[in-house]
Amino acid sequence: MTANRERIVVSAGEQFRKRGFDDVTIADVMKAAGLTHGGFYGYFGSKEALEAAVCERGVADSVAAVDAVAADGAGDEGADPTPLLERFVRDYVSARHRDAPEDGCTVGALACDANRSAVEIQRIFASGITGMAESLARLRQLDSPGEGEERSSAPDFANLSTMIGALTLARAVADADPALSETILEAARAHIASSASA
Repeated sequence: MTANRERIVVSAGEQFRKRGFDDVTIADVMKAAGLTHGGFYGYFGSKEALEAAVCERGVADSVAAVDAVAADGAGDEGADPTPLLERFVRDYVSARHRDAPEDGCTVGALACDANRSAVEIQRIFASGITGMAESLARLRQLDSPGEGEERSSAPDFANLSTMIGALTLARAVADADPALSETILEAARAHIASSASA
């Protein structure tokens, strides 16, 4: 039973990140998970309960992705001179991430859906957004250990907002104007790099 529930959460997460909550049905999720539609309610009481489970998992994974860069950077002295924040931003604000939302960050892919969702989903996002901003601040702190303690430990909502905003805008125009989409990503990466070194 636990393995099937996991399959449902993974399947739903990929589809929600790619298509949004409203465009994905329970039947879609169960088919992609290789399970029968009727079995859904043995695992979740409603589609909304599944959305909450997916968001809890997804935002935790998003925070863990930032923390993994900090952990890798702490043990990799001298290997890559690129600042840790820039390393993470380079991967996050990228064409690869733009083009594969199903494999990427739940916060970046579903923020607009959360805006239209129940308060429970918004609470999950609030926790994830705060966690990501705190983790970005840890990257900044590792990059500049000598800077002021107050600035270095404050959650980095500014860079997080720039990253998610750039990803959202780049996705919004990717098919109609690929050059503009790439320009948005490049501008965000450059802005964060310059603000980090200021």
